[in-house]
Amino acid sequence: MKLVVLGPPGSGKGQNTGRIANKYHLKHIVVGDIVKAEIRNKTEVGKIMYEYTSVGRFVPSDIVMQVLNSQLADISGYAGYIIDTAPINMDQYEKMNTDDIDVAISLEVEDKNILRTRTLNRLICPNCRSVTSVFESPDNICKVCGATLEHRYDDNLETINFRIAQYERETVPVLNAFEALGKLIRIDSSGTKEQVFDQICKKIDDFFAKKPLK
Repeated sequence: MKLVVLGPPGSGKGQNTGRIANKYHLKHIVVGDIVKAEIRNKTEVGKIMYEYTSVGRFVPSDIVMQVLNSQLADISGYAGYIIDTAPINMDQYEKMNTDDIDVAISLEVEDKNILRTRTLNRLICPNCRSVTSVFESPDNICKVCGATLEHRYDDNLETINFRIAQYERETVPVLNAFEALGKLIRIDSSGTKEQVFDQICKKIDDFFAKKPLK
């Protein structure tokens, strides 16, 4: 089972991809975490990445594909993989072997104010990568591992608005391309965590019931 998950900022990718990976025993590949690790370690590629991510822009496809392919090279011991946030533009789509991808999951929220509120208030654990919010964790402590939670450095209103517009301009054509191949699942991601996750699992199971894995 080989999945990709796409959605605008605040749509719930970070909350759901790990749970999907655990449920279906998939290798969990988070492109954003790979990018942040390069930036945090101040590698040469990380310095280039920071120039883009600090203003909400997408990292160039060649760089993303370089780090992504290194993760896809070994999925032994797993039943497949799930990629969080790639391909996010047609350039990446054309550089990926999309024939290998079974289905793309699109997390969709019609009300952009929900996306803004979620993103401005989200907290991420630097240790276990759990995603929560200031409402769920007012003490700023991760409920999973006890580490101190952090805001993402680029979670500000200006950058969020830029990323939403960029997503609609550059990533929506990718969704249309997957849909044309009959490989797209659309999810209403405006509900609660459990509602959204249950909906995802049901649609994944229904999809593969109709198109069993070889």
